[in-house]
Amino acid sequence: MSENKKAFEKLFGIKVKKNNRNKAIIYTRVSTKEQADNNTSLSTQKKFCEEYAVKNGFEIAEYFGGTYESAKTDERKEFQRMIKYARQNLTIGYILIYSYDRFSRSGANASYIADELKKQGIALIAVTQKVDTSNAGGIMQQDFFFLLSRFDNEMRRDKTKTGMMELLRKGHWLWTPPRGYENTNKFHRAVDWNIIINEEGKLLREAFQWRAKNTYSSAEIVRKLNLLGMQMNERRLSEIFKNPFYCGVLISKMLPDEIILGKHEPIVSQEDFIKINTPESKIVSKTYETMSDDLPLKKSLCCSECGHLMTGFFVKAKGLYYYKCQKKCTGVNVSANKIHESFQNLLDEHQLNIEGLELDLLPEIMEMKFIELSKTDSNEIAATKTKLTQSKKELDTIEERYAIGKIDTQIYTKFSEKYKAEIVELEEKLTNPNLTSSNLEKCIKNGIKIAKNISKIWASGDLFDKHKLQHLLFPDGFTYDKQNKRVLTFRTNILFELTRSISDILAEIKNGDSIKIDQISALVTATGFKPVTLRAEI
Repeated sequence: MSENKKAFEKLFGIKVKKNNRNKAIIYTRVSTKEQADNNTSLSTQKKFCEEYAVKNGFEIAEYFGGTYESAKTDERKEFQRMIKYARQNLTIGYILIYSYDRFSRSGANASYIADELKKQGIALIAVTQKVDTSNAGGIMQQDFFFLLSRFDNEMRRDKTKTGMMELLRKGHWLWTPPRGYENTNKFHRAVDWNIIINEEGKLLREAFQWRAKNTYSSAEIVRKLNLLGMQMNERRLSEIFKNPFYCGVLISKMLPDEIILGKHEPIVSQEDFIKINTPESKIVSKTYETMSDDLPLKKSLCCSECGHLMTGFFVKAKGLYYYKCQKKCTGVNVSANKIHESFQNLLDEHQLNIEGLELDLLPEIMEMKFIELSKTDSNEIAATKTKLTQSKKELDTIEERYAIGKIDTQIYTKFSEKYKAEIVELEEKLTNPNLTSSNLEKCIKNGIKIAKNISKIWASGDLFDKHKLQHLLFPDGFTYDKQNKRVLTFRTNILFELTRSISDILAEIKNGDSIKIDQISALVTATGFKPVTLRAEI
C-alpha cells in the first residue's frame, strides 16, 4: 500500500496537510501587584514552562504576561494580546501555562476560548496538570479544572463580601471617604483606618450650619465656599447635603436595608441633617438677620486683599456706615456712601439707552451672537457630559469590584480617587445649564427688559431685590479699588455684557446710515469682547 500511496493521492486529489504550527508561546501571570513585585511565582511558572518546551522539542516564539492580572475576567490586556498573537501567527501550535487557573478563572468562558483555539490547531497545555485534550475524557477534565477555578473564586468572593459586611456593621467605612474627609491610614487594614475631617471639611461644617439655619441659599453658600478657596457648584453641594456620611451614618449598597452608625466624626448633627433634607421642615422664607438696608452689598462685595466677603459697621460719631474685611485686613474699610456711588456708576455703564429701530434690532442681533458664540462650546460641552457619564460609570464599576473582592485596597484607592477628582472637575465645567434654543429667546427678552431699567431696579428695590440683581449681573461678586475709587467685577453675566457691547456700537451709528445685522455681529467681536461664560442666569 505504501508504494501506491502517492498514486492514490494524485488520483483522488488528496492533499497532505503539513503541520506548520510547531512553535509555542508561554503565558504567566499572578493576581496582585504584591505577587508581581515578589516575582517568585512568575519565575517559577516560567521555569516549568521552559523545561516542558525543551523536553518536548517546542521552539518558544514569544513570552506573554509576566505581570499581575486578575483572571476573574478574560478582558485582560496582556491575555488578549496573547490570544490575538496566537490566532494571527500560523506557526503557533501550543500555549504553555503553569496551571489552568493561570490561564483563566472564568469557568465556561475559559472552556469556550480553549475550544476555539483547538479548532485553529492551537493546543492549551498546563505543564503541571497532565491532561490529554485529544479525547472526550481529557476535554471534560480540562473543563472541570476551569470550573473548579471559577468555584474557588466564587468562594473567595463570598468570604470577602461577608467580611466586608461585618466590618460595615461595626461602623468601619471601606471606601475612599467623601470630600471633606481624609484617611490618614489608607494603606492599612480597614479596622485601622483613621478618617478625619480636613480643612475642606471645616468649611463644609459651616456650609451645613448656614443651610440648617437658612442663613444663606445654596447659590450663596457656593459663592462663599468658592471665595474661601473651595471649588464647588450647586449640584455638587446638593449631593453633599444629601450624603448621610456627613452626619456619621453609613448607608451602603452592600447593606441596602441597614442604617449604621459610623466610627468617623460627623460634620453635622443628625437633627440638622434631617432638617436640611426634609421638605416640610425647611423654612420657606429667607432670613436676613445679618443684612442691612444700609449695607446692601455685603453678600457680593469682596476684600481686595484676601478675597473674603466684606461685612459692615456703623460709626455713631460720624453717622456713617462702612464696609470692612471680615478677616480684618489692614486698611480695608471704605465708606458705604463711596462704594454705593461707585456701584451706581457701574450700573449706569450697563444701562441700555437706545430706542426706536436700534432697540427693535437688538434681540435678533443678540440671538445671532449667542448662537455664534455657543457653536464653539457645544462640542466641548457634549464631550464633557460624555466624559462625566463615563467617569461615573467607571467609579461605580471599581466600587462594585472592590466590594466583592475582585481588586485590592491599593488598586481601588488609586483609581477611585482618580475618577472622583475627574468627576468634580467635569461637574465644575457644567455648573449651570447652558442657554438652549428653548429658552434663549425668553432670556434675551428678559435681559433687555432688565438692562433698560438696571439703575432704577437697584435704587428702588428692597434688600432682597438689590441682592438678587447684584448676583444676576455679577455672579462671582465684585471688589472695590480704593486707589482709583471704582468697583471692579470678577465676571459679568454674558447677556448684559453683550447688551452693553451691542448698544455701544448701535449708538455710534449715525442717523440714516444703513448697516446689516451680520456686520454688527462682526463688530461686536472686533471690539475685543470675550465671553467668560455662556450660562444663562436669568
